[in-house]
Amino acid sequence: MFKKLLLIPFSIFLLSVFSPQASAETGYRYWGYFQAPASSTTWTAAMTGPSVEVKDGDVEGWTFTASGSDIPAASPMMEPDFAALCGEVSQVAGKVRVGLVVDFGIGEIAPTGETPREFFSDCVVVPEGSVGLDVLEAVLDVRVAESGLICGIAGYPAEECGAEIDMSILSAPAVDSAPVDDQAAESSSGNTPALLVLAVVALLVGLIAVRRRKKS
Repeated sequence: MFKKLLLIPFSIFLLSVFSPQASAETGYRYWGYFQAPASSTTWTAAMTGPSVEVKDGDVEGWTFTASGSDIPAASPMMEPDFAALCGEVSQVAGKVRVGLVVDFGIGEIAPTGETPREFFSDCVVVPEGSVGLDVLEAVLDVRVAESGLICGIAGYPAEECGAEIDMSILSAPAVDSAPVDDQAAESSSGNTPALLVLAVVALLVGLIAVRRRKKS
């Protein structure tokens, strides 16, 4: 029953984006989730949500992004460099080191009246058996919808969750960033676009696993 209930809104969402009647100017802004397994130097749009067990050497990436039928989602601006993030952190028995990158996105897609936080990166040490959500929640506050969808990270955005937007706002002036717990990290250039379908699947398939994890 649960799978059936989830597949209905997923199908409606895809139709609203790819339907010929849908406006090319319409899109969505949301938290995109990306992963880079140990030794990987590129991001991959996650297909399972933040519910997969992390391993020592992995890098987790989150970015507040927007995408539409003609504009793909973007991966975090910083490349997944485990050595740069965790190279000086020693291994601990029974725990794993995971790099974490959180990109709060550009000012053009910020909700009205809000300012993106500064780029955040860290090396997070969590117990063996932890999943992606555990890594994120270990260092930042996370707002999760009843459906399991990740709506806000470190208080951003403050209230909305997967809002539909007019993609023409991307031509608006940029907004400065605000700090997250007084921690900031240098970001590298090179936005790597991910296919819209991958971003949508990563966003919605994760609802199943996160919901199940919270119920267990």
